[in-house]
Amino acid sequence: MSWYLSLPAAESSVPCGGGTHTVRWEAGRLTLPAHPDAEAELVLGALGGDKPACVSLAETWDRHARDLAVLMAGPRSAADRVTVTWEQVAQQQTHWSGMGGGFGTGHGRGAVFSAAVRVARRSPAGGPTGWVATTGVMAGRGGEEFARRVKQRFELFELLALGPEFQFRLSGAVAAAWAADERAGERAERRAELTAALTGRVAPVAAQWLGIDPDAVTITPHEGPGWGTLALTGTGADRRLVGSLPVSWLCDVWACGLALADGRLVVGVTRAGYPDAEVLALPAPGADPVIVTSCAES
Repeated sequence: MSWYLSLPAAESSVPCGGGTHTVRWEAGRLTLPAHPDAEAELVLGALGGDKPACVSLAETWDRHARDLAVLMAGPRSAADRVTVTWEQVAQQQTHWSGMGGGFGTGHGRGAVFSAAVRVARRSPAGGPTGWVATTGVMAGRGGEEFARRVKQRFELFELLALGPEFQFRLSGAVAAAWAADERAGERAERRAELTAALTGRVAPVAAQWLGIDPDAVTITPHEGPGWGTLALTGTGADRRLVGSLPVSWLCDVWACGLALADGRLVVGVTRAGYPDAEVLALPAPGADPVIVTSCAES
């Protein structure tokens, strides 16, 4: 069962050449309607020709389809807006180019790399938040590593500019890649990041479901059979929601807008589909999940 079957197609406009082109996400893939022979354009670019911005963006999408940084920077809920404009992207590109020839690496006295990128983010409670990368001067191999990280951060900045629908879909793709059986060992090594990704996305849903403080939620990755566990502990101000969910919850449920169904927390999907999916939903912590039909929010 493919997680993306619970999502409709999505489109976004991106700057390309002297105008804008449409990029389309459908059935788990990013496609370029304005570039029907994108592979030929990739070959031309590799030979030194001009590579259209759309084609470069599709390559960037593929490079970050397994990047946990996407889950760190992306939205936590539909109300959590991560806003990046193409004007901001262009400004950063111009700034970097002026500081040291784009993303090239420097030698000798060192190269200057600027990564002063700010993401405008508004939390569900209305307070602005954001992250800022680093600006600095590095030399030799240290400079090359810094340049690589700057490039990765800038690419993520570009992908965020595609808008909320694409942010959710890329986050889903990353989660699906990390949920694969063959990555169990790697999941153990990145448990802290995956715990943050799960907790950050369950917390706003739990606030709606139980009226609990989002800061009182901790969800760790669940391994093995079953959907996981959820339990309430404490009372009053000490009440907490703790438990575990599989990493696949992020793609199967959260990225598809299926987290709540009839006032129940969805913990799994038994039949993917859009606009309706069949899901396992939990009436309350500690209860057994029931099968219900859920209508996606996104």
